[in-house]
Amino acid sequence: MPMRIIALLIVFALSCCPAISGTLTESFLSGTILALDVASITAGRGITVSLWVILFYILYLGTIWSFNVSMLMTEPKLRPERRKFASHFCRANIFLAAGDTAMFIAFLIAYLFPQLFGTPEGAQKLMQLLLFGVFSTSLTMSVYYFYIALYYRDRFAGGAWNLLLLLVTTFFVIRLVLHYNPENIWFSITLPPGQPNYSSWLRNIPLFIYGLTAVLAVLYFVWTELRKRSNAVLRKINICIALAMISLVVSFAIYAIDIFYSHKLPREYVWIIYTLKTLAYMAAFFFMWLG
Repeated sequence: MPMRIIALLIVFALSCCPAISGTLTESFLSGTILALDVASITAGRGITVSLWVILFYILYLGTIWSFNVSMLMTEPKLRPERRKFASHFCRANIFLAAGDTAMFIAFLIAYLFPQLFGTPEGAQKLMQLLLFGVFSTSLTMSVYYFYIALYYRDRFAGGAWNLLLLLVTTFFVIRLVLHYNPENIWFSITLPPGQPNYSSWLRNIPLFIYGLTAVLAVLYFVWTELRKRSNAVLRKINICIALAMISLVVSFAIYAIDIFYSHKLPREYVWIIYTLKTLAYMAAFFFMWLG
């Protein structure tokens, strides 16, 4: 029990920070770029990244990787019938952490070697470096929700590939392919003020379709089980999974505001949105681990 309390305090502390984790999208990255010391470019001093960004990543990644290792070590102790589907939550969060690590590497290089990006050519290299980070997080977040669908398959669909899973897989593949659309605009700052980023809409609509489908399917069947009589342990597990899925539904609602209305939102509101979105994601992660 003390370890659970400590873990809860760590998650709460992390969630109070404006996040730049796997919940990251183009509008937040654009806001981060604009928040960099642009004046230093013209002065030839390079672009500087805030130390707080680096410190947050160190704390965040240290925590999430610790939780992932804990989940991996716990897997062999689970009963075989639980292990086959519980492991999907662990894999989902490993992909989440991997994408965030790629983003951290990009920011760390920009922080340690600002002089490399002090020219127009250097600024272009920085954009490519940040593109590597945001592209990685976008791909790994896509896989994250596919693992939620695999959890549904192995726990509630008997391991069979039914119509729902075929729908999820179809839109998952579409989402992956759209990452390589040559018309993609990854940085909203390259668009005129107030113009929607339609390429972002195109990339994210499939994620909304299959991600919400997987989350709502798990939530529905967990809720159905909760309404039946069951032992205390299974009931606690189902409550945790239900809370995790509810947290992800909330994150989707906030995500929709960011994706479809980012061109109308004042830049300072983007940070508020991502603070709320991170609260939802960290809550989901914590309840998955607890369950």
